[in-house]
Order: sequence, then C-alpha cells, then structure tokens
Amino acid sequence: MKINLRTLCFLFISGILLCGFIPAKEKKAELSIRFLPVFNGTPLLLAETAYNTESGDSIFIDQFKCYLSNFELKGERTNFKSHEAFLLDAEDSTSLILQLKDLDEGNYADLVFNIGVDSLANVSGALDGALDPVNGMYWAWNTGYINAKLTGRSPSCRTLHNAFEFHIGGYLPPFKTLKKARLKIDGFTIIPNEINELVILIELSEWFKNPEPIKLSKTNSIVMPDKNAVMMAENYSDMFYLSK
Repeated sequence: MKINLRTLCFLFISGILLCGFIPAKEKKAELSIRFLPVFNGTPLLLAETAYNTESGDSIFIDQFKCYLSNFELKGERTNFKSHEAFLLDAEDSTSLILQLKDLDEGNYADLVFNIGVDSLANVSGALDGALDPVNGMYWAWNTGYINAKLTGRSPSCRTLHNAFEFHIGGYLPPFKTLKKARLKIDGFTIIPNEINELVILIELSEWFKNPEPIKLSKTNSIVMPDKNAVMMAENYSDMFYLSK
C-alpha cells in the first residue's frame, strides 16, 4: 500500500497534536528524615555520659531502640502515606536517617507516624527486614513486638550491675502501647530533584517524667505488656520534636 506525502504530513501533525493532550507525568520527590537522640537537649552518648532525670536519678544509657511506622504527611492539596516500618537504633547512626519516596510536590503541614508497630504486624508472626526477630525487638507470637526499648545503669537501681531495662510492647487491650506522634511542619515544601530534609529530636528524658515521674529505686524493670508498660508509653509519647 502506497502512502502519499499528504497522508504522511497528516499523520505527523496528528501525532504532535495527540502528544499535546497526554497529561504530564507527575513529578515525585524523596524526603529524608534525620533523627537525633538527646537527653535534656544534650546529644546522646551511649554508655559513657551520665545524665540526670527529673526525679534526680543519675543514669547512663546503654541502649535505645524504637520502631516507627505508618508515616503520613498531610497538606491542603497533597497527602502521603506509607505502611513501612523502620527501626531506630542509637548505636547505628545509619538507622537514624529514614528515606520516604514517591511524595508529591507541594506544601505539607503535618507529619504523623506511629511509635511502634500496629496490630497487623503483631499478628503476622515474625517478619523480615526491620521486623526481623534478629533485631532483638520481638517477644513471641502472643506478645508480639517491642515498640521501644531503653536500657542503662543507675546507682539508684538496687539490681545486678545497677541496671534498668524498659522493653515496652503490647498490642491488645487493656495493655496496648502503640502511640502516635503528630508534628506540625507548616510551610514545609517538597520539591522534586532537591534535598528535602527534616531533622527531628528524640528527647529521651521524656521516658522519666510526665505524666508519671519515674524513680528508678522503685521502677527499674518493665519487660512485658502490663499497666506499667502502658504508663511508660504514655510518658515517651511526646519525645519527638521538630528541630528548629
């Protein structure tokens, strides 16, 4: 079949016009969130620096781990949601930088995330990646994951090696310890092909104060889902702050 010059020109122009009606692919961006553990505003140094709690206990922190999951960013016209779980470990600086991908360009006003993992993850058995039991944050099928862990030493503790240990978990009522953090990020703009970063402080002194001040001579071991775990989760639920 022969195609004359006029037909070729028509097809060429039609193709150009059709291309003009194809919607442009939305630009996606990435967000880096960097977490900085501190105690009373001072950068955390594991095992080697003494800190003072609000109740007057002198402590050394040996370990801090915490699950964060279900990140959401909310704006007037743009929203983002991820069901991924991340494990922060103060001993591993690389774990303190999280990457969220496939965000829409735009302005965002709120950052929301879970402190811990939800009931679905808990009833799914031992998983892999950040949720792998090898990370030392999984109890058993009936008790699930440890949402947050803080261990250390204090002269106030009448325990072996003056140790304290808080392993906070529990996903079933009345001992549910999952908490939600909500941070205002008004005016934060996500731009494709740019370095988009938020810096968030983790104020570990919150474990030991409001609404229930902790005296380590009395409370120095929480290692199962119970009313004390619920109390401690309420204490640390406000430990995340947006860095200024």
